[in-house]
Amino acid sequence: MQIIDSLKNLARRRVMLGIIVLGICVLVFILTRSCSGTGDMVYQYDTVSKGEVLKSISVTGTLDVVNSIMVLSKINGVVSQVLTDYNQRVGKYQLLATIDSSELDQQGMRVAAQLERARLDLEGAQMDLATRKRLFGENLISQKDLEQAELNFKKIQAALQQFQIEYDIVMSNKGNTTILSPTEGTVISVDIRPMDVVTVSKKLFVVAADLRKMSLTINVDESDIGKIQKGQKVTFTVSAYPNDTFEGKIDQVRFSPITVGGLVVYQAVVNCDNNDLKLKPGMTATAVVIVAQKKNVYRVANQAFVVNPAGSEGEPGKKYLWKKQGAAMEASPIKRVEVKPGLVGDSFTEIESGQLKEGDEVLIRMDKKLKVKDKI
Repeated sequence: MQIIDSLKNLARRRVMLGIIVLGICVLVFILTRSCSGTGDMVYQYDTVSKGEVLKSISVTGTLDVVNSIMVLSKINGVVSQVLTDYNQRVGKYQLLATIDSSELDQQGMRVAAQLERARLDLEGAQMDLATRKRLFGENLISQKDLEQAELNFKKIQAALQQFQIEYDIVMSNKGNTTILSPTEGTVISVDIRPMDVVTVSKKLFVVAADLRKMSLTINVDESDIGKIQKGQKVTFTVSAYPNDTFEGKIDQVRFSPITVGGLVVYQAVVNCDNNDLKLKPGMTATAVVIVAQKKNVYRVANQAFVVNPAGSEGEPGKKYLWKKQGAAMEASPIKRVEVKPGLVGDSFTEIESGQLKEGDEVLIRMDKKLKVKDKI
């Protein structure tokens, strides 16, 4: 009896083990079926609309004033006074600074005395020459005496001219000790302080004629420079005002390349208004150049030309889109239609012609929907 009970328990265990193994196999089969990609297709559409198609290029650049004048020192010397400061409005020929002129004053007095003495000497030589000419006419002196008087007159005359040149140079240098603003505007750079030693051509100030007019110099990759033309619209932002968008137009496209970070780029200059004076010289801007633009045209999302259902090869050189069909066509929810694309923009492509109208829906994406077919 005990042996029979043991056999029954063993049989029950084997049955339970078989049921568990069978359940695991069924679960694995169901999961494998659910992940095999045989589920329904999920289609995503975009609507054909009328609107704007934009093609743009993203660049960076640096702002500067359109018309700024650098004031340079014309002499060597020591700064005695600085009479202006950053951001100060100045008038044309307003005094900005002075350079110590004490040494030039002494030099000017010395040369002036030499010049006056040379004038007196010239007057005496002129009178002597006139007398000797008269005496020579009366045969009272020799030709040699007359020539000596003429030579003496010319020497003194040459010395007078040399002293005059030296005096003019001293006076010019003395005039250059007063630093004047070359134009009406705003001082945007001050590079000197009292007692600084300056040399010829040293930068002293920068005066901006009009801060309401700015220029943005942008760096354009060599692969994009062929698309940049004078008059194109540019929008840009600066980090100081991230929520503000500024506008300008291309004024110049430069032919000479430069190298930035090991890359060859070309520069273009954008003119823009700065009426609210938010923009400052030296600011870095992130800009977008609109290289092509069409308004009020039929357009679709660019993705519509990328999606391509399997086995739908078209004729070479032709472009196709997949138009959504009516609800009654459940077996074939999309239909291929030929179109002629126009401008390819950043987000949209223009449709010049084709079997599409405003409001039609076109396929832009398709995925397989994964789902469990059978429930456990």
